[in-house]
Amino acid sequence: MNPATDSVLIFDSFVLDIARGVARVDGVELDLRPKSFAVLRHLASNAGRLVSKQDLHEAVWGNVAVSDDSLVQCIRELRLKLHDDDHRIIKTVSRRGYRLDAAPISPSHDHGPKSVPRSTSARRVVAARLAGLPRWLLVAGLSVSAFVALASAPPIADGMWHPLTQLANWLAPQDHGIVPDQDVERITALAAEKQLPLPAYRVHAPASDVPDNVRRFLGVWVSGEGWINSHRQFMMIVTNVDRDGVATGYLVNGPAMPHSRVPGPGFSGGFTGHVLDDVLRYDGNAGLHSAFITADGRIEFKLVFREGGTGVVFLEPLWTLANPGRVARNQT
Repeated sequence: MNPATDSVLIFDSFVLDIARGVARVDGVELDLRPKSFAVLRHLASNAGRLVSKQDLHEAVWGNVAVSDDSLVQCIRELRLKLHDDDHRIIKTVSRRGYRLDAAPISPSHDHGPKSVPRSTSARRVVAARLAGLPRWLLVAGLSVSAFVALASAPPIADGMWHPLTQLANWLAPQDHGIVPDQDVERITALAAEKQLPLPAYRVHAPASDVPDNVRRFLGVWVSGEGWINSHRQFMMIVTNVDRDGVATGYLVNGPAMPHSRVPGPGFSGGFTGHVLDDVLRYDGNAGLHSAFITADGRIEFKLVFREGGTGVVFLEPLWTLANPGRVARNQT
């Protein structure tokens, strides 16, 4: 078996389908950013062998200049999604690179997961709910089966998901974790008012050993006036934080305004960042994102664009552990 050419690789409890661009653990499809999946794919194709940082940079980013932190964030996300807290699967070789410490199993051995992926059952629920919707809600010529298929469509850009995919997610049952139902309704209503396309999010309770300066970011934050200069509305949802300062969640933008740098409708995308010295940083395609909590409890969010220029937006805590149920200023 040649891991570099096989389209399906099986390692213990997770399956990597290279041809379809899908990774699963115990039959459940992982929600990975494209770059993180590319890192996993390259490590899996070289399973058991040391892969240098330079090799990973060249395989995933090519000639695009990115910082080492971009690779570190991908590794953190993979370990989080693979439940590899003890680094048993992805080994760090100090100052050299990483090694996927698992031997691939041939798919012909029938060791694949037997459970039905969660996304499959979700699509069935979407189809059932669509069948009961008024006809005027359905776009002419768009069948239920096509709409359900759209729920698993790939992102239109790295980390950005099609608005109709988000609608399909909205139609499926959702578990919002520790956010109370009444606050979920309030968040949903405000997002609709600001035309912010909410993703299917779930906020996880932090472990007891997560530092206070990290857990403060957990929750839902929303802009009052939008980005300075453009006034495009923005929301940050931090769904998970850990003791190492890793924070994951979603960044949500409303429709473009006349002075917006990025045109088009509203969109959302997942992120994996790291809290260091009280600042949450995330190196994305557009540039370097950073967020810190001000003395008055707001977040000052900055985006330094790769092509030059900086965007700034201030976010109010709509729901956080520190201020559950708080109504953001200028939102009533």
